[in-house]
Amino acid sequence: MLLRIDRILLKAEALPSAVAYYRDVLGLKLLRQDRQAAAFLLADGITELVLLADPDQIGEEIFFLVEDVRNLYERREELKLKFVQTPRAVARGYRAAVKDPFGNVLQILDRTGSDDTALEDAAAPDALFAGVPQHTPAKRELLIEIYQKIGRTADDLPYTPQFEKLYQSYTSSQNPKPTHEEVWRHLLNLRKSGKLPRLGEARSQPPQVTPQDAQLLRELLGRDIGKRDRLPYSARFDKIVDGFNKTQPRPISPHLVWRLVAKLAK
Repeated sequence: MLLRIDRILLKAEALPSAVAYYRDVLGLKLLRQDRQAAAFLLADGITELVLLADPDQIGEEIFFLVEDVRNLYERREELKLKFVQTPRAVARGYRAAVKDPFGNVLQILDRTGSDDTALEDAAAPDALFAGVPQHTPAKRELLIEIYQKIGRTADDLPYTPQFEKLYQSYTSSQNPKPTHEEVWRHLLNLRKSGKLPRLGEARSQPPQVTPQDAQLLRELLGRDIGKRDRLPYSARFDKIVDGFNKTQPRPISPHLVWRLVAKLAK
């Protein structure tokens, strides 16, 4: 089933310097490069190393090549495979994510497409949420239309009446309905792929807190401070809000805690 390692993704914020290092110091052959990614060929002549200058890239990812991702998905019950990402098109085929019984998420992809010249980092637009279960497909055009009518920028939407209005409008004709968390993911994936219109600056500002309170929130976030966009409408975020408010003289709304988290994560 797993044929080989197809590619390894590494985060590289300073892409030109990283390209120079991997090409000139480590001696890797540069295959393709654009503004956000560069692909190298390892010494085995098959495996690629891809550097990503993408702020939303979580970290290292390993992709395993399979013959046909969609076929594996159709046979998932027979093969006892638990898909946490359904198949979706990338530049030269399809990719998905499977979770093994031990909690490991395996990124898989195939080469069933025809464009062998494309610079493909194997990351679909929603790779921001790699490993998070996807249950309902995004209705992109509808969500963009509703988002424009709401008129509140994405970073400023979580836990507001405007998000509730967006959610109700977006899910009213869907069955089954996506959760709040899924709609948030759909929205952020559109933004990451550059399809979400710009609506200007956020309306609300992060609350003023003491340096001690800011440090406490950082400790509550832990490693999640680098994955802030995964937090809204999750049980994890609910725990963070509850834990932080236990230290405050007056409770702070989830929206303002989110705005503070977004500020700390920059």
